[in-house]
Amino acid sequence: MGSKFSSAMKCFIRCPACTLRLLRNFGSLDPETTALLREVCPDIEEESVGYYFGLFMGAAFVLLCVMAYLFLYAFRAVLEEMLFIP
Repeated sequence: MGSKFSSAMKCFIRCPACTLRLLRNFGSLDPETTALLREVCPDIEEESVGYYFGLFMGAAFVLLCVMAYLFLYAFRAVLEEMLFIP
């Protein structure tokens, strides 16, 4: 799984427009897009690019949510300390 995931991420870095076009047209593979994707990334399956990129985007979203929660929790603690002076 690690090799397919890393190759899908490399393919996204090489041609982000192709990958996003595949994600947008999830059920149907556009012949122009698949031809361009095969030219840029010949060792990747077109179906797995969308799956692994979606998995990466989901993990990135969860990570950003956790970071925002921790930041806002720390900000609230600092703000409470500043407002409630003993």
